[in-house]
Amino acid sequence: MKLIKSLLGTALTVALLLGAIWGAYRLFPLKFIDEIRLYSDEMGVDRHLTASLIKAESNFNENAVSGADAKGVMQLTDETAAFCASKLGITINDGDIYNPDINIRLGVYYLKRMLDIFGGDESLAVAAYNAGEGRVAQWLADPSVSTDGATLESIPYKETERHVKKINVYKKIYKLLYPNL
Repeated sequence: MKLIKSLLGTALTVALLLGAIWGAYRLFPLKFIDEIRLYSDEMGVDRHLTASLIKAESNFNENAVSGADAKGVMQLTDETAAFCASKLGITINDGDIYNPDINIRLGVYYLKRMLDIFGGDESLAVAAYNAGEGRVAQWLADPSVSTDGATLESIPYKETERHVKKINVYKKIYKLLYPNL
């Protein structure tokens, strides 16, 4: 009887563990792997950061549209998409912003641009991706939120602050779930 109880306890533990792992993969999907790898590698951006940003921005929904009219998996405005396309020397047409291949290429380019502007600091780059590079530059110049002009002790926009924290956590989770991304 003790052996049966022990086996049932072990089986229950294994079932719960497998359920938790399955749930984690469902909560943290990974789509568009080829595009994430290609454009992240091409532009020198951490693949897990790209996946985390996509998760936070659209949950991998290629048809997502925000209240600010940002579109696609990486939530780009038409203006940002056009700017990035011009810098990359490509032409985009109406509706292309919803194409994951194009959206990820443009979004990773924009993220890389923010990383370059902010010295590789992922938190500042993500904040700029969300709130705009001009705003982040203003915050860095404000001694009430940045004592050294290079890091932010706090982020004045709560939405942006939550966004940065969320992506930092998501990146850790994506590294754990998909180490070989």
